Amino acid sequence: MEGLGCILVITGIVVISFFFYLLNTARKKGNQDTNQFGKKEYTPVFISIADKPDAIIRGMNKFAAEARKTETSGDKWRWIPMMIFFAGIGLALVDVFIGLLGFSVSYVFLGGGFLLWIAAFVMARSLRRSDLLDFSPRYTGVKEILHTLRDDLKPGTSFLGHIDLTGALLKTKVARETQDTRKRTTKLFNDPWLSLKAKLYDGNVLRVTAIQKTKKRDSYWKRSISGKSKLKPEKFKGSQQELKVRIVVNPEVYTIKHNNTFSLNKDVGKYRIHQLTTDGGIINILAISPFEEVGQKDILAFLKSAYSLLERKAV
Repeated sequence: MEGLGCILVITGIVVISFFFYLLNTARKKGNQDTNQFGKKEYTPVFISIADKPDAIIRGMNKFAAEARKTETSGDKWRWIPMMIFFAGIGLALVDVFIGLLGFSVSYVFLGGGFLLWIAAFVMARSLRRSDLLDFSPRYTGVKEILHTLRDDLKPGTSFLGHIDLTGALLKTKVARETQDTRKRTTKLFNDPWLSLKAKLYDGNVLRVTAIQKTKKRDSYWKRSISGKSKLKPEKFKGSQQELKVRIVVNPEVYTIKHNNTFSLNKDVGKYRIHQLTTDGGIINILAISPFEEVGQKDILAFLKSAYSLLERKAV
């Protein structure tokens, strides 16, 4: 009976741990996933743009709807691991009941219960990994940019470019690495998450590139005064947004005219103009924002301000 008591205690601990884990899984994660720097993670998405704006927007809406439909269809299985878990408890109690009656316990039913608990745990982890994360706010933001600019497109033409929301800290997006005097490595990530080209109704050609630049210091070993080594974790060193705008001006319609409100080192919304050239009838602008995030309204407002450099010729 003492051996049975010890087994009951151990089994009780396992049962309680499994129960709370499965209960948490059954309630869904609620899209609270974050990376090691506490930044919220989103569903990775990459979309090539080469179509008319309405078709692109319909495709983006359809993709999001199908992703949510797939997750919803899997929700009906969310409570299955809990049912398997309780079935395992039922099997384990058979051996306990036999022991309480004074008969020799074979632990066959208890072993079966453990197998069912393991199956419930594996299924719960699988369901947890299949949960859909939220789509990035940029996903909706890009749709609004396309929707706003669609009326400015030249009839019969389409947008060209891409939307890259796969993540700003991928190894493939490392642009440069530096080392300080203590041999600590800092990586600079370059993430062009939006690239857009369009021929406009007025004959201008517009190019827009939104880039997120992020710094991250790698983990490293630090030796203390006592001689012990300690692993220091990775550290997020901040990020900023860049916006590159290129307008090939139609000389038959516009002349370029500089003004004081949109000029070098001027603040335009969340951006500051760092480079501005107009050589050869082509406007090239580089604007930098110290904010980690800028919205579609900030980008659209900047594009509208950039057009203040153009003066329509008299008919």
